[in-house]
Amino acid sequence: MSQNLTYLEIAYKILSEEPKLKEVHYRDLANKAFDLGLIESDDLIIAGNIASAINANIRKSKSQGTEPKFISFGKGLYGLSEHEPKGIFADIRNKNQNVKKQLLEALHAMHPSKFEELIGEVLRNLGFENVQITGKTGDGGIDVTGELIVAGLIKNNVSVQVKRWRNNVQRASISELRGSLRPHQIGLFITTSDFSRQSAEEAENPFKAPISLMNGNELVDLLCEFGVGIILEKVTIFDIDKNEINFDFPEPTETAEKGIEIFANYKNHKHFAIYFSPTKIVYENEVYNSPSGAGMKVQNGLPVNGWKFWKFTDAKTGKIHPIERLRKK
Repeated sequence: MSQNLTYLEIAYKILSEEPKLKEVHYRDLANKAFDLGLIESDDLIIAGNIASAINANIRKSKSQGTEPKFISFGKGLYGLSEHEPKGIFADIRNKNQNVKKQLLEALHAMHPSKFEELIGEVLRNLGFENVQITGKTGDGGIDVTGELIVAGLIKNNVSVQVKRWRNNVQRASISELRGSLRPHQIGLFITTSDFSRQSAEEAENPFKAPISLMNGNELVDLLCEFGVGIILEKVTIFDIDKNEINFDFPEPTETAEKGIEIFANYKNHKHFAIYFSPTKIVYENEVYNSPSGAGMKVQNGLPVNGWKFWKFTDAKTGKIHPIERLRKK
């Protein structure tokens, strides 16, 4: 390896120098490292070594009780913990992710005809014209058709097949859709699940009629973008503008009351609070006179030992501990 960097150092270098790269596949990390001259080859073996190094680092950090430097998003995607939102921004992200999961489950529960109508609405929002729902006619497995006009000149006739599946779409389904296409038609396969590697390869075959793919997560993202099935809530957050010339903001003094950010995981959701003292914990802008009181609020009234329920990250060591360590002896 160039510059005597380890695979872990290479991954961190690429992800840290390009903050926009929130989630990157390990093969893309290898490609980027090769372009930068950090590795001599970007073959699958080296890409796998990079992924293995990241996974090992994550496991080691968790076993030591420290926050991992890297985050695994699944399906070979990785990012840096330092790029993840903190505090209230993390709460917003977690809330949105939970809503997306609920929305995906709602899609699975929809009646097939209603689901096809929903897809038609999505296509219209994407700019398709003459959208027709054809599923009931049994037109060769085609459920929706539409026209997508590019630059006002090129008209693409698109035939869409939609499936409310939980299992991944396989190659045979892509081939069946392609077999239903008429001359000069483009295929689009939309599913609430995902696509196997073989089906994706079949869809991308450059020597056959083109097939585009949209999985469940991509569909949910579009629904959220178009405001379909969700309610958009505006959140206003204030911060001080220290560049404002009409104000003279004093610097913080040692006498100012300082709190420690604490957190707790409950039902796959991370809750944040501020610990000031054993009798002052602030959670969701409410002051509680004990950690247990704040913990009960999180658990909807269920009793809890707040000193063990809430955790904090030691600023010096990076290790995570129960807040009972903060108690004054």
